[in-house]
Formats: sequence, C-alpha cells, structure tokens
Amino acid sequence: MTETTDLLQQILALGKKQGLTQLALAERAGITPESLSRAKKGSGMRVSTLNELAHVVGLKLSLASDAPLREKINSGTLFE
Repeated sequence: MTETTDLLQQILALGKKQGLTQLALAERAGITPESLSRAKKGSGMRVSTLNELAHVVGLKLSLASDAPLREKINSGTLFE
C-alpha cells in the first residue's frame, strides 16, 4: 500500500465509526463515489482531495519531521 492509500483507509475507518457511508463521505468531500473507489484501489489521489476527505471526518493532514526519530535510530538510542 502507498502512504496515500494508508491515509485514505484511516479516513474511511473514522468515517465509518462516525456513521458515514462511503457515498456520504464522497459527497461531502465533493468527489464522486467512483473517484473514491478508484483511490481505494490505489490509483492515486490529489493531496487536496485527500485533505478534503480528512476534513469531513474531523482530521487535518500535516507534515511532521522525522529527524529526531532518525537521529535516535542512527545513534542506537531509540529504546533508551
């Protein structure tokens, strides 16, 4: 799975917990159900569309630095 597909699965799971069908989620995000279905199959999706889907379920996409984690891994102190 790609990162986009992983994120989409998390969004869909939260939507399901909130009682949203995939049809309702797609409609609220302004995309067709077919587009959502294609994205689920790994055909890709624009970040703006993924962000809109996230917004519908109360999430926000953001970037986070992985440098501190990488430094711990490289120095061998990850589990200290």
